[in-house]
Amino acid sequence: MKSILFSLSLLIGSFSFAQANNDVEESMNIDIPMMDATASSVTYNVRGVYQIKDANCNPSDFKSLRFPGGTDAYIKALKEKLQQNVNWNTYTINGLFFVKMDITKDGVLSKVEAGPKVANSEPFLKDLKDAATKVNKTWIPAKCNGNPIDSKAILKIDFSSMTYDNAFN
Repeated sequence: MKSILFSLSLLIGSFSFAQANNDVEESMNIDIPMMDATASSVTYNVRGVYQIKDANCNPSDFKSLRFPGGTDAYIKALKEKLQQNVNWNTYTINGLFFVKMDITKDGVLSKVEAGPKVANSEPFLKDLKDAATKVNKTWIPAKCNGNPIDSKAILKIDFSSMTYDNAFN
C-alpha cells in the first residue's frame, strides 16, 4: 500500500512540476532586436550614351550632342554620383536599365526618365534619375544644318546583384 501511495504521489508531483516549468523561450521574455545580416553587392556596366535619331533632320546635316570631355567623362561623373547618392545595400537589381534624357538646344538637361518599371523599382529608378540629373554640366547640343536643336539621348546600364547572408559568419 505504501508503494502504491508513494508511486501515486510521485506521479502527481511530476505532473505539477511539468506544468509549472515554462519553456525556455517563454521564460526569457526579452525583446531582442533582430539585425539584418544580409548584404548586397551590385556591379554595373555603363554601356554608353546614345543619341536618339531626329527624324526632322537630314542625317548628313546632323551633328550629335556631346558631353564636355566626351562620353567617358560623362560615365566617370555618373559613376561618382551613383556612388555618392545610392545606398547599394538596399537594392537587389539585375538586368538592363535605361535613363532617357531630353537636352534643350541650350545644352541643358530638361527631362529625365528611367526604366523599365518593374515590381518595387520606384525607389531605385528615382535614385538613378537623381544621379543622372546631378551630373550637372551643360551639354554641347545637337545641331541640324549648323543650328542647335532639342535632342534626346539614352543611357544604358547593365546591373548585376548578388545578395548574401552574414548571419552565420
